[in-house]
Amino acid sequence: MASPRKSAQQVAAREKARQKAADFTASNEDLIELAARLIEFHEAAQGMETAAQEKTEGIIAQGKADAEEARNESGDDVARMLETGESRSAVAARLGMSVATLKKYVPAPAPATPAVVPADA
Repeated sequence: MASPRKSAQQVAAREKARQKAADFTASNEDLIELAARLIEFHEAAQGMETAAQEKTEGIIAQGKADAEEARNESGDDVARMLETGESRSAVAARLGMSVATLKKYVPAPAPATPAVVPADA
């Protein structure tokens, strides 16, 4: 049998090389598309996490403000209980809390304003 011509072998080798290059290019294109999708999803996930974090911080801040408002309103009742002459420990025991916790509810006394002395004295 006769062996194929050298030019036929070269043509076949070139075709095989072109096919491998085309397969490699197609594979790279697929990888690029997948990488682009990954980046899009990653950025979307980060945006969602940031939005959730901001929303959580807002809810916590509102909760703290509401709790402080409730403490201030109940502080008036605690002050009235103390005005009856009961000791702080007795009022705290009646309310089922420690004296330290009771102090959070007692309104702070208003600061005394110093008397203004006239300058012509």
